[in-house]
Amino acid sequence: DAWTKTWDTVVSVMEPALIESAREISAMTPADHMKRLVQDSWALVEKDLDAHGIKFFMRIFTIAPGALQLFSFKDVKDLEKSPELAAHAGTVMRTVGQAVAGLSDVQSLIPVLQSLGGAHAKYGVQPEHFPIVGEALLWTLEQGLTPAGAWTPQVKEAWVNTWDAVVSVMEPALRQEMCSSEDSVSRAKRLVRQTWGLVEDKERLGVILLQRLFEVDPDLLKLFSFKSVS
Repeated sequence: DAWTKTWDTVVSVMEPALIESAREISAMTPADHMKRLVQDSWALVEKDLDAHGIKFFMRIFTIAPGALQLFSFKDVKDLEKSPELAAHAGTVMRTVGQAVAGLSDVQSLIPVLQSLGGAHAKYGVQPEHFPIVGEALLWTLEQGLTPAGAWTPQVKEAWVNTWDAVVSVMEPALRQEMCSSEDSVSRAKRLVRQTWGLVEDKERLGVILLQRLFEVDPDLLKLFSFKSVS
């Protein structure tokens, strides 16, 4: 009888709270639900933020080793134990935390992200770095949340959508700042490098280029060792 009364008391306290929680969830918009998943999961990551920050940056350098050259600690020997990396990683992770908290007021968050995106232009950050950072962030979250059983498909989807939204704000700001701060020669160099990187079959392109040269001026063929090839 004592246990029955105790259980009835527990139910009388918990049941109204569960009903109210269910009502809140059912009333949530998809955006609200995504925000809640991101904020709740980030709260777990924050319990060991510095360690996750180092993992995050080490993952970036694993995916894209060349990215290390953008940082002042690029020549440090034992990078993972570097105080410089730890300090920078901690700052970045706290910035991520501020952005996560800012999801509660998106209109106020947008100009902050725009400013952040533009500010990174002077550090040599390129638009193609965003996918690398996104991949490293998701990996870090997976490593941190999986042991607690908190890295679910729904949480992953919420983070992917959130990151895509962040990039949609930061990348245009970065590009705009890059264009406004570049002189014409630097901009031309950057565009040439970017477009050249898109050419998958460079040998085929070389053949097409020579064929076009010989069409424009057949006499140019005489300058090459393969001039007599039929």
